[in-house]
Amino acid sequence: MKKIFTLIATALVTLGVSAQTESYKPIVLEGDAIKLAPEFAAVVDEENNATNVADGKSVVLISTANMTLEAVGGATIADKKDPDDPTINLGQDLTPGAVISEENHTYEIASVGSWNPIQWKNGNNKLDINDAAGTKLYFVMGTGNPYVKMFCEEVYTDGEPTGKYRAQYEYYVPGGQTMPLVGLYYKFTPKVSGKLKVQIWANKGNRHTYVIDDQTKEAVKYSAEGYINGQRANSTNPVIDPETGEQKLDNQGNPVWEQYQIFFTAEQIDSIHKAMKCTADTLENGEIVYTETDPLYGPYIIAGGNQAFWGWITFNVEAGKNYWLFQDSSQVGFGGFDFSTGDDEPVGDDLTLIAQQYESQSTPATITLDANKEYTMSGPVQVKNLTIEGAEGSKVKMSSDANFKAIGSLILKNLVIDASALGSKPLIVLDENGSGQMAKDYNLVNDVQIINCTINDVPQIIKDNETKYVIANFLVDNCVVSLNSSATKTVFDMSKNGFFNDLTIKNSTFYSKGIDQDYFVRYSNAGRCDRADFASNSINYENNTFYNVAKTGQWGNYSGFAGRNTSYWRMIKNIFVDCGNGQIARRYLGGRGDQATATFELNTYWFNGAAEDTGNYDNSGTALASDPQFKDAENADFTVQGADQIANKTGDPRWLDTEGISTMVMSKEDVNAPVYNLAGQRVSPTTKGILIKNGKKYINR
Repeated sequence: MKKIFTLIATALVTLGVSAQTESYKPIVLEGDAIKLAPEFAAVVDEENNATNVADGKSVVLISTANMTLEAVGGATIADKKDPDDPTINLGQDLTPGAVISEENHTYEIASVGSWNPIQWKNGNNKLDINDAAGTKLYFVMGTGNPYVKMFCEEVYTDGEPTGKYRAQYEYYVPGGQTMPLVGLYYKFTPKVSGKLKVQIWANKGNRHTYVIDDQTKEAVKYSAEGYINGQRANSTNPVIDPETGEQKLDNQGNPVWEQYQIFFTAEQIDSIHKAMKCTADTLENGEIVYTETDPLYGPYIIAGGNQAFWGWITFNVEAGKNYWLFQDSSQVGFGGFDFSTGDDEPVGDDLTLIAQQYESQSTPATITLDANKEYTMSGPVQVKNLTIEGAEGSKVKMSSDANFKAIGSLILKNLVIDASALGSKPLIVLDENGSGQMAKDYNLVNDVQIINCTINDVPQIIKDNETKYVIANFLVDNCVVSLNSSATKTVFDMSKNGFFNDLTIKNSTFYSKGIDQDYFVRYSNAGRCDRADFASNSINYENNTFYNVAKTGQWGNYSGFAGRNTSYWRMIKNIFVDCGNGQIARRYLGGRGDQATATFELNTYWFNGAAEDTGNYDNSGTALASDPQFKDAENADFTVQGADQIANKTGDPRWLDTEGISTMVMSKEDVNAPVYNLAGQRVSPTTKGILIKNGKKYINR
């Protein structure tokens, strides 16, 4: 018998602060070439067939500073072919033995005639189109079902035997004592305890994806985040008909928008699990315990139905233990891992130091803050593709040297931020060394979102750092922002060399209580969608309240957008009081009136005690020419008392409460959360029947 050959190599890793994090990728890119990493490439031939097969396995061993990974591929039984006509399949090349079950037509296997080659290859590369740079998620694909026992079954047609046989399998069940020692699996052995984040591709979303603790033989609970079945949502970018130059309409006459692939957070996927046919109990320590009432749905069915999943699963590991990753009845693609040492949750309350643990991480990172805890920021937070999510009562106090650096994407959610120490420095900056991805000759940042946040005494939201940037999408939603600075500033400043391709501000309040601003939004005059490879661009304001912002300055300056049929403007139900030098509508449109791609509706423009003359800019005829009568604007109470504004429900919705609202209340449920049917498939919110949203069932009639 041949000995099993393994390739032992020191994998290329990325080390973080004090060697706390490291990463490994099984696929490497050399220009346009997509290749297997050296550990895998060394054991395959030109057709990607494994050359190190022994005992029905191909074993590849990867070793990093803190992790050993054993990748094991298995063989599948070859088909028999009709000698006279090779296109005719005579079943799998196996010989049945003793009868196991006459009723089920199953037998023991007497012999296997031939096996298909074991392969390691690059495959199933999925385009992450939520990433405007067109980043792809690459995976190595192996072969073989990781079964515990194999037998054969005779194929019957219309109740009659065909004389053809196929393999049937007994698969692993958590708690069993026999591990699947054949087929495709990945065995991780950490040298120190920490957190492991593994990138996977699960083509069969309705199969169990397991991580098994080799010591207990039980399944390890993990969190999953990523993309399900290519589900998409509409962006704010219209699809342009090349013949008419106008926005396309569908067969029902509805406008057509460019779409992006939806990234499902761990919380959203957990919400799906809770709502499907499994129950969940929450222990006193907050741990969620699942009870699978139907094996089709549960915590180890990531996507539900037969939907593919590609993304990341994260779980805690202990030093010296073995953790097996596999699907019980299919193969899982492997895209690499990020490993961080230390405790399950970051230690300490300095957000800058917490974030440093993720700086070397190649996959998106999420930092979740504890409730009712105040964090400090001693310096920049600069992690690529970062989400920081607060909980009720969590606060962040920035120092004079602090900022958030947007690299790839940056999402700030459910935070209360004290920015008073910044002086005249921005909340968010862009890296002067570039973003590492390009849109033509612009450095590209895909996404910046500020959601459910209160930001106090901030000088300005963002500055381009005098570097040529385009931010594909910038969103402010359900926020209260007070502006205060030691010098005149532009709130959203991309004026040196850049622009936002799409800017959306909605359900939010901005007010100034310090030195005046020179602009609210300012781009480089050269900024234009086609110069960064976008089909269109937009500036959107909906249900916002603005008070004393850029009172003697300009609301917007971006002549590259003005007057172009690829520029879209949407200003609906906003209230402006003493803003923009009484020229909101004009400056919003970049000084160009009568723009066919502009939509105005029910806005209030109130300046120095009178309604603004909107000229041919807001020519909708719907502007509310009356005082919104804020309850106590000087003390930041913008409760609306004006009859027109109350009747039309305009401005930030939080100020329409007649009792008055003095503090922000964070939303506990996402009104824009995806909607699912009972099969776990994403559907339109208008679909009739029993639907699931935010983990709750409801009837849509």
